[in-house]
Amino acid sequence: MAQGEAPPNSSSARFESPPQPSAWTSFAVSSKRPYGGVAQLVERFGRIEEARGSIPLTSTSVRTAMWRRHILKVSLSALLLLLLTAGCAGSSAERLFSGLEVDQPQTMPDPVLIDTQGQPFAMRADTEGSARLVYFGFTSCPDICPVHLAQLSDVLARPGMPPNIEVLFVTVDPETDTPEVIRDFLDQFSTEFIGLTGTKETLIEVQRQFSALVARPALNKNGENQEIGHDGRVFAFAPDGLGRTQYPHPTRQTTWTRDLPILATLR
Repeated sequence: MAQGEAPPNSSSARFESPPQPSAWTSFAVSSKRPYGGVAQLVERFGRIEEARGSIPLTSTSVRTAMWRRHILKVSLSALLLLLLTAGCAGSSAERLFSGLEVDQPQTMPDPVLIDTQGQPFAMRADTEGSARLVYFGFTSCPDICPVHLAQLSDVLARPGMPPNIEVLFVTVDPETDTPEVIRDFLDQFSTEFIGLTGTKETLIEVQRQFSALVARPALNKNGENQEIGHDGRVFAFAPDGLGRTQYPHPTRQTTWTRDLPILATLR
């Protein structure tokens, strides 16, 4: 389920559903499952997810009955995907990465967005020579986004970690997340993290280019916007520009610590 959208709710949602992406933009998720596990900040939640089968795709939770129904549908779809691919899963000893390995690595897209200084920023060309960790989120996210960013900040600050790793945070809520708002948010985790935004239409297209679930606001029973459902994966690209692995929520810190030095050497 490497392509698709977060569950639709209403025609009044801020992000409409554009046409499906062309095949050449697809980044297929491998059948190789991650070790599973938890970040230090989400240990209890992580163990629950492991018990459910380490579902690879997650969205920011919305505490309404409607959203719980959507989550159930997504969970069932992900479970079906795991069942269909379980027969060809490789053993952990055969894998280069602990994350979700990609069967056929493809070149990182190079859309031009706007950084937190208000300047154009080419996602691949302007990070040449670095491993890139691309994440689609929003600054008012109550759970998944802060956990991912805090975890990456902690891991990248450890002695011996490669210096050529860039975290690219792409907002899915451009109406709220101005460049200034994004910068203030990211600075809580690292002043080195790159924040990017653009028009609503551009950001939808960028999510599709990365084969991310396209973010959609979730509505409560009164039709009011609640939290935004979005893709919970971090998309990882080596310095050679190839997307080799992905990291769902939750991912344990030992996975990052093991994988990032490997990813950063692939040129």
